[in-house]
Amino acid sequence: MVGNPKNLSDLRRIEAALRVTCARCGRTGLYDRETLLADRMTHQLPTDWESMKTGFQCECGARDSHLLPVPFADNVPELRRRRNENVLINLALQILRDAAYRSSSQAVGTVEVRLALRVLSPFVRDQNTLIEFWRSATEEPRHPWTSCTALTTGSSSGCSIGAIR
Repeated sequence: MVGNPKNLSDLRRIEAALRVTCARCGRTGLYDRETLLADRMTHQLPTDWESMKTGFQCECGARDSHLLPVPFADNVPELRRRRNENVLINLALQILRDAAYRSSSQAVGTVEVRLALRVLSPFVRDQNTLIEFWRSATEEPRHPWTSCTALTTGSSSGCSIGAIR
């Protein structure tokens, strides 16, 4: 690839990550291309190179940044660790979401729910939400109107996992 890529998906050709440097303060960050692509697609944001330059906001408040592809960065330990954390978090949230849907008809205080809560523990700001989810999941007797569905609806009562950073 000669010159800058036209869009973010062009980084797949050279298995590149993206190094972003703030134009004002000089802070740098290394980002996984697949995570960026998924995030941009989820939020329906453009993936062309020019709009990516203003798509990052630094801690200093600046939006102007320099983008640099880092070829063959798939084996960078920091990116592998972050990628693995994202996979674990998404899997744990899926387990809890499934448990929340089942919670009105059956007990969901199972080993997999307990493990999912344990996985999320380092990433949740308010540990009380995890404790409340487990309490709701193991509560007896079960009534159809008591469940852990607040996780998926985002309501303020019951157990919600909305404080993930």
